[in-house]
Amino acid sequence: MENQTKEKAKVEVDADLGSMSLEKIGIQRFDLGDPYHAAVSMSWPAFMACLALIYIAINFLFALLYAAVPGSLEHARPGSLVDAFFFSVETFATVGFGVMSPASVYGHVVTTIETFTGLLMTAMMTGLVFVRFSRPRAKILFADTLVVSRSGDEPVLLIRIGNGRPNALMGASARAVALLPDKDANGHAFRRAHDLALQRSDMPFFPMTWTMMHPLREDSPLAALAHVNEVPRDLRLIVSISAHDPSLAATVSALHAYGAEKIQLDMRYVDAVRWDGNDRSVADMRKLSAVEPESAASANETEDLD
Repeated sequence: MENQTKEKAKVEVDADLGSMSLEKIGIQRFDLGDPYHAAVSMSWPAFMACLALIYIAINFLFALLYAAVPGSLEHARPGSLVDAFFFSVETFATVGFGVMSPASVYGHVVTTIETFTGLLMTAMMTGLVFVRFSRPRAKILFADTLVVSRSGDEPVLLIRIGNGRPNALMGASARAVALLPDKDANGHAFRRAHDLALQRSDMPFFPMTWTMMHPLREDSPLAALAHVNEVPRDLRLIVSISAHDPSLAATVSALHAYGAEKIQLDMRYVDAVRWDGNDRSVADMRKLSAVEPESAASANETEDLD
């Protein structure tokens, strides 16, 4: 019975994995035992909607308590749930316009409890909103596609990223993993993760763009890309970046996944950074994902030499 219950609980994993999707069975999307995680991980529209529903529900509950005992509120219409609700709103927010007020010991007791509840809820809501606003977010841009350059002495896989912040990032580090289909001793299929060795996996100063290179040597799990005419359809690549943002005084991270359809052979990235020959470099982030055939790039270089 327990296994059947777990099989029905399916949750999509939240990650920027492109066309690849991950699903977990046996867990819940929102765990009532951990409301804090749910509050900080949901989207802003969902978060604001939940706050509004909780606010209305609490005030409606206290309005029912006021209306349950006639005469508990002074200057309220007898049996009016609307008057009781708006008095609850004023008490919950500690506004107190003074038109209606508690008229009995019961009314004072309920008002005291609601005032205390309102103070707690205000503190909790303020804290949650602050946490959501203060969370450091990475603004690392990933090129839409990866390219395999095979025109040089050694074929390489190129991965280009950009810093979307106006300030430079410090101590950036990168890791690339290839997911390839495999089978265990019993013939069960699974995806094996292979670390891709990058020629440079760290960047002390990351102000503009960074093109990472993975040589397609014989010992590389992607060595086949050096000579095939088509990228294997079941290939998946995951790239993760972490860096220190001095403006936030915090470490930020980002992750992106690429499917086989996002890997182009015999291509190169269009130059996105222009240097004026002195001390000024200009990065055009609009060209971060721009690619061109290696043959066209070679022709342009020849024309420049002429």
